Amino acid sequence: MTEIIVREAAPQDAKNLIDFLNQVGKESHFLTLDEAGILLTEAQMSEYLAQIAEKDNNAYLLALVDNQIAGVISLTADFHDRIRHIGDLFIAVSQDFQGYGIGHILMTDMLDFIQEVGAIKRLELQVQKRNDRAIHLYQKHGFEMESTRKFGARDEFGTLIDVLEMVKFFD
Repeated sequence: MTEIIVREAAPQDAKNLIDFLNQVGKESHFLTLDEAGILLTEAQMSEYLAQIAEKDNNAYLLALVDNQIAGVISLTADFHDRIRHIGDLFIAVSQDFQGYGIGHILMTDMLDFIQEVGAIKRLELQVQKRNDRAIHLYQKHGFEMESTRKFGARDEFGTLIDVLEMVKFFD
């Protein structure tokens, strides 16, 4: 594989990001995103990315291989002072690029950003209980299981499945 470049998403990435998210929504049965796609227009995504860039408790990173989006990680947090320290993480890697450590690279870069900025003290994510590879990645990066959300999602067959709620704390 060639070089993996990780950088912040910018408004001009909107179309490619929508295409990527729609693609992984169709490919993966492990994401909350599904065949319906992201349901944002290019203008809406562009505005969203511009807003994210202005906040110290939000970030959107892209992993690029040959200028193609191979994976993404996003951090979202509220603006209300009482809860702005709680971040929510979303990560997705295209099926074509899985197994190359892109998830690890994205997670490392995002955790470095969180440490450096210092706005996030509690980082949360949700993962299907059956997604062993993702759970291993999260545990490797210091996340611990906080609770199980019984029937938190449906699998590709419509069966209700459990979702783990994982958390990582920062001083």
